[in-house]
Amino acid sequence: MRSKRVLVLNMRYFPGKFLYVTRDFLFEVRKWQIYQFAAVVRIAKKNGAERVGSDAAEALVAKAEKYIAQLTKEANKLAEHAGRKTIKKEDVDLASKSN
Repeated sequence: MRSKRVLVLNMRYFPGKFLYVTRDFLFEVRKWQIYQFAAVVRIAKKNGAERVGSDAAEALVAKAEKYIAQLTKEANKLAEHAGRKTIKKEDVDLASKSN
Protein backbone atom coordinates (compact mmCIF):
# COMPACT_ATOMS: atom_id res chain seq x y z
CA MET A 1 0.00 0.00 0.00
CA ARG A 2 1.37 3.36 -1.04
CA SER A 3 1.43 6.09 1.57
CA LYS A 4 -0.20 9.37 0.64
CA ARG A 5 1.91 12.46 0.52
CA VAL A 6 0.87 15.10 2.97
CA LEU A 7 1.24 18.80 2.26
CA VAL A 8 1.72 21.22 5.11
CA LEU A 9 -0.06 24.53 4.60
CA ASN A 10 0.57 27.52 6.83
CA MET A 11 -2.75 28.88 8.00
CA ARG A 12 -2.78 32.56 7.05
CA TYR A 13 -5.16 33.69 9.78
CA PHE A 14 -3.75 31.54 12.55
CA PRO A 15 -0.01 32.25 12.79
CA GLY A 16 2.01 29.30 14.03
CA LYS A 17 -0.74 26.83 13.09
CA PHE A 18 -0.41 24.39 10.22
CA LEU A 19 -2.96 22.42 8.24
CA TYR A 20 -2.06 18.94 7.06
CA VAL A 21 -3.81 18.11 3.78
CA THR A 22 -3.35 15.19 1.43
CA ARG A 23 -2.60 15.89 -2.22
CA ASP A 24 -5.77 14.04 -3.19
CA PHE A 25 -7.90 16.55 -1.31
CA LEU A 26 -6.34 19.49 -3.12
CA PHE A 27 -6.89 17.69 -6.43
CA GLU A 28 -10.58 17.22 -5.56
CA VAL A 29 -10.92 20.93 -4.73
CA ARG A 30 -9.35 21.91 -8.04
CA LYS A 31 -11.55 19.39 -9.88
CA TRP A 32 -14.66 20.90 -8.24
CA GLN A 33 -13.63 24.39 -9.37
CA ILE A 34 -13.21 23.10 -12.93
CA TYR A 35 -16.71 21.58 -12.79
CA GLN A 36 -18.14 24.92 -11.64
CA PHE A 37 -16.49 26.77 -14.51
CA ALA A 38 -17.50 24.10 -17.01
CA ALA A 39 -21.12 24.29 -15.87
CA VAL A 40 -21.15 28.08 -16.15
CA VAL A 41 -19.58 28.00 -19.62
CA ARG A 42 -22.08 25.35 -20.73
CA ILE A 43 -25.02 27.44 -19.47
CA ALA A 44 -23.65 30.57 -21.14
CA LYS A 45 -23.20 28.75 -24.46
CA LYS A 46 -26.73 27.33 -24.30
CA ASN A 47 -27.94 30.90 -23.95
CA GLY A 48 -26.17 32.24 -27.02
CA ALA A 49 -22.59 33.01 -25.97
CA GLU A 50 -20.06 31.81 -28.54
CA ARG A 51 -17.07 32.06 -26.23
CA VAL A 52 -16.66 32.72 -22.50
CA GLY A 53 -13.41 33.99 -21.03
CA SER A 54 -12.05 32.53 -17.82
CA ASP A 55 -12.44 35.86 -16.04
CA ALA A 56 -16.08 36.03 -17.13
CA ALA A 57 -16.70 32.46 -15.96
CA GLU A 58 -15.11 33.33 -12.62
CA ALA A 59 -17.36 36.39 -12.28
CA LEU A 60 -20.44 34.36 -13.19
CA VAL A 61 -19.59 31.72 -10.57
CA ALA A 62 -19.14 34.42 -7.91
CA LYS A 63 -22.47 36.08 -8.80
CA ALA A 64 -24.27 32.71 -8.87
CA GLU A 65 -22.86 31.78 -5.45
CA LYS A 66 -24.00 35.11 -4.03
CA TYR A 67 -27.50 34.67 -5.49
CA ILE A 68 -27.78 31.09 -4.21
CA ALA A 69 -26.65 32.18 -0.73
CA GLN A 70 -29.29 34.93 -0.66
CA LEU A 71 -31.98 32.56 -1.96
CA THR A 72 -31.04 29.92 0.63
CA LYS A 73 -31.24 32.42 3.50
CA GLU A 74 -34.72 33.49 2.43
CA ALA A 75 -35.88 29.89 1.87
CA ASN A 76 -34.52 28.92 5.29
CA LYS A 77 -36.54 31.71 6.93
CA LEU A 78 -39.66 30.40 5.20
CA ALA A 79 -38.96 26.82 6.32
CA GLU A 80 -38.41 27.96 9.93
CA HIS A 81 -41.65 29.97 9.79
CA ALA A 82 -43.44 26.76 8.74
CA GLY A 83 -41.85 24.93 11.69
CA ARG A 84 -39.41 22.87 9.61
CA LYS A 85 -35.65 22.51 9.54
CA THR A 86 -35.64 21.17 5.98
CA ILE A 87 -35.85 23.55 3.04
CA LYS A 88 -38.38 22.28 0.49
CA LYS A 89 -39.00 23.17 -3.13
CA GLU A 90 -41.95 25.37 -2.20
CA ASP A 91 -39.69 27.42 0.11
CA VAL A 92 -37.24 27.98 -2.73
CA ASP A 93 -40.08 28.88 -5.13
CA LEU A 94 -41.54 31.43 -2.70
CA ALA A 95 -38.09 32.85 -1.92
CA SER A 96 -37.34 33.31 -5.64
CA LYS A 97 -40.64 35.13 -6.16
CA SER A 98 -39.88 37.58 -3.36
CA ASN A 99 -36.45 38.46 -4.80
